[in-house]
Amino acid sequence: MQADLWQKLKGNLERQHIPGAMLIQAKIGLGPEALVERYVAGLMCQNDASEPCGFCHACSLIASDSHPDVHFVEPEKDKKNLSVEQIRQANKWALESSQFGGYRLIILPQAERMNVSAANALLKTLEEPPSNCVFILTTEHAQRLLPTIRSRCEVWHLSAPSQAQSVDWVSAQLGKRISLRIAYLCQSEPLAIKSFVEQGREKELDTLLSAFLSAVTNRNADVTAFMNVFLKSDVTFDEQLSWLWLVLASAQKQSLGLDQGEMIPEAAQLASLYSYQSLFKQSESLAELKKQLSESSGLNAELLVTNWLYSFLTA
Repeated sequence: MQADLWQKLKGNLERQHIPGAMLIQAKIGLGPEALVERYVAGLMCQNDASEPCGFCHACSLIASDSHPDVHFVEPEKDKKNLSVEQIRQANKWALESSQFGGYRLIILPQAERMNVSAANALLKTLEEPPSNCVFILTTEHAQRLLPTIRSRCEVWHLSAPSQAQSVDWVSAQLGKRISLRIAYLCQSEPLAIKSFVEQGREKELDTLLSAFLSAVTNRNADVTAFMNVFLKSDVTFDEQLSWLWLVLASAQKQSLGLDQGEMIPEAAQLASLYSYQSLFKQSESLAELKKQLSESSGLNAELLVTNWLYSFLTA
């Protein structure tokens, strides 16, 4: 799935074209972290210019996640965002001497998780990048990064495969045919589809959608039953809300009479009960709700989702 982009990155390594900062834009379900790990291993190998040999000291340290010149910057435990203190520490690493006499690498997965102060602290370093230091950022929400940060990075896009390609790949990996319904609700991201099936998420999905339809197809319904399912699920709030948003998106297309190859029954029910305008309004509200919950850890998810459901019933 990543072969084309990897060949380009590999070619740059072989030519010793190493930028001070890289930004890889890709949805998490496409596995950008695996691409980054391969690039890091290739750059740090002491015996090969673009591929890890697997035998040198650097390769051994990379394999054990203990290379002193490679730093991954992740949110602290129970935190959603990268703090300014973490970025300041990364900036210090950038100025240190390499313990192997080569490059120093600082990786920021899902870099959009930086708060404003952290982003500004990083920007100061990217404006005058230290020599032999590479910042590697990944994001699936490039619009949440400062434009000035994006402009100082060499930007790479990991494009998504088609739905058919994703289904074929996952089906081959798992030895069984994957339904288009699952592919659609995983946004055709191959790794997300594979994880969905391996973790047995379809039962969770069916339970959630059944409770949702029971709530929104009866204007006198008590939403408590749905909220019990939502809150007790092992699936994250964000993923459950993503499933609902995708069902609403499908319902909007069906209400306009568009042919939906990946049509799901729940969407057809919604399209028969609600107008396109109502479905569009609710999907926009849900998208905003998802954004709020992803950006702020202190919000009351139960209250916000309950209010959104009640607004659906009065639409």
